[in-house]
Amino acid sequence: MRLSLTILLISNFSLFADPCSAPYLGASHSGAPGEVSCAGCHSGSANTGPGTINYLIGNGTNTYSPDELYTIIFSMDQDNVNQFGFQTVALKASNNSNIGTFSLTDEENTRIMTGSGRTYVGHTVCGADADPPGSMQWSFDWKAPSSDVGDIKFYLSSLATNHSHSTWGDNTYTQVITLSYNDVMMGDLDGDGIINILDIIVEVNIILGAIDPTPQQEIAGDLNGDGGINILDVIALVNLILTT
Repeated sequence: MRLSLTILLISNFSLFADPCSAPYLGASHSGAPGEVSCAGCHSGSANTGPGTINYLIGNGTNTYSPDELYTIIFSMDQDNVNQFGFQTVALKASNNSNIGTFSLTDEENTRIMTGSGRTYVGHTVCGADADPPGSMQWSFDWKAPSSDVGDIKFYLSSLATNHSHSTWGDNTYTQVITLSYNDVMMGDLDGDGIINILDIIVEVNIILGAIDPTPQQEIAGDLNGDGGINILDVIALVNLILTT
């Protein structure tokens, strides 16, 4: 009877216990000016671990255009690690104030937090656990400001941990990415400030060779960032028009 009760209790605990165990990280841990990175609480020096990180803004752009929406994909890889985490913020380089707007596309694994007048994106409690171990990836969006605000810096602090519930054996990774202003609006091939069917016509004519593209059109028309204008960009442009 006692054995049966013990088995029942263990079974119930397994069914209803929360498997997520990452700490609930507050704001201001992105490594931005005036803040600590993950190394502020965890052992080791930043960027000395064996893992790798990849912070991809759009197609790897180093510029931003007015009101452009960029998908950001951040991934981490480190062998035999089953818990990863991150926090990021976008600031104007001129005064370190918030700029642009973050939005979530995966509320299960990412969350928005605020503190010290800044808005951040980071992992959720359950969004830190890697199964299988070795890698983790998150995705979210950022909308650029509607005008030129000078350079924008994205600060990132991230952590790979051995899930030991201590700071031993943890590896911190940091990165700063700078975007400069680009007054070319992606998809606006006719330069009228509006993305519509007229831009599709220009793009198709460029592909057919009827129009020799200007340098601005070469930038605005390459929506998928592969270095050329082709039918894939027409599809991306149509989708952009349908979603705006």
